[in-house]
Amino acid sequence: MDFTLKTYKQLLFTLLDQDYSFFTFQEYIENNLSLITGNSSIIILRHDVDRLPENALRVAELEKRLGVKGSYYFRVVKESFDAGIIREIAAMGHEIGYHYENLAEVSRQKSGYGIWDMGFGKKMAEGSEQKSGVRSKEEGDSSPESTQNSKLKTQNSIFELAIEDFEENLKKLREICPIKTICMHGSPLSKYDSRDLWEVYDYRDFGIIGEPYFDIDYKKVFYVTDTGRKWNNEAASIRDKVDSGFKVKIRNSSHLISLIKERELPNKIIINTHPQRWANSWCLWVRELLSQNIKNLVKKIIVKKGRRGGENN
Repeated sequence: MDFTLKTYKQLLFTLLDQDYSFFTFQEYIENNLSLITGNSSIIILRHDVDRLPENALRVAELEKRLGVKGSYYFRVVKESFDAGIIREIAAMGHEIGYHYENLAEVSRQKSGYGIWDMGFGKKMAEGSEQKSGVRSKEEGDSSPESTQNSKLKTQNSIFELAIEDFEENLKKLREICPIKTICMHGSPLSKYDSRDLWEVYDYRDFGIIGEPYFDIDYKKVFYVTDTGRKWNNEAASIRDKVDSGFKVKIRNSSHLISLIKERELPNKIIINTHPQRWANSWCLWVRELLSQNIKNLVKKIIVKKGRRGGENN
C-alpha cells in the first residue's frame, strides 16, 4: 500500500540515512540556502493541509519523533483551519504558513454558484462577463462601452476583495503563531489562479518573505509533489506545476525511496505532500483513494475542455 504513514516514515528514514539536512521553507529563505553549492544535501518538507488537519498533526508528530521539521500550510476554511492543531504543530518547531486561495474563494462567494466560475487559470482573470452583461441590460444600457466598463469594475472588485480577504485570513493565522511564508492552493475548479493576485499586489508588503512558486529556482531545486495521489504526474495536476530543470520519472513512493538511496536525485529537493492522503488506517486509505480518483477524472475533463477552448479561440 502506497501513501500510508508507514511509507512516509520509510521515506524520512531514507532521507536521514542519506544525510539530508532538513530545513523549513522559511529557513531556506532567511539563510539564503539557494546560494549553497557543492555536495550539501538539503531537503524541504512542504505540507499543504487542504483538509483533515488531524492527519497533519499525525505527520507532524512523526517528524518530531524523528527530529526533523517541515512547513505546514493551512487554508482558512473549515476543512483545514483548526487553531488548536495549528498551535500544537507550531509548538513542535514546525513552520506554519498560509495556504491562500483568495481570488478563487472570493469569486466563488461572489457568484453564489459554487463551481460557476469553473475555468482554466487565465492570467489576470476577466471577472464575471455574463453577469456584467445581464446587469447592463437590466439597467437599460447594453452598449459595448458600458459593458466593458462593467467588466473592468468587476475585475477590479474581485482583486480588491481578494486582497482584503488575504489580509483578514493572514491576521487570523497570526493570532495563533507567526506567519512569514505563504503558498498558493490550486483550486482546480476555479478559473482564477490565486497567484495572479501578486501581479497587482506584493506579498512582501504584508510581512511575507517567500512563496514557493515564486522564490525557489526549480532549475536548481528538484520539486516532488504528491498532487493527484501520484508523484509529479502532470495529468493529475491543474496548477501544482513548476518550470523544472530535472526530468526524473517517479513511479511510486517505493521508487522515490530507491532513487534517494541510490543518490540518483539532485542535492536540493522540496517534497510537497498533502497529509490527508497519508492514512494510518485501511478505511481512511480506501476513502482517500476513491475520492482522489474521482478528482483526477474531473481534472482530466477540465484539461480537455480547456484544450478545446484554446483550439476554438
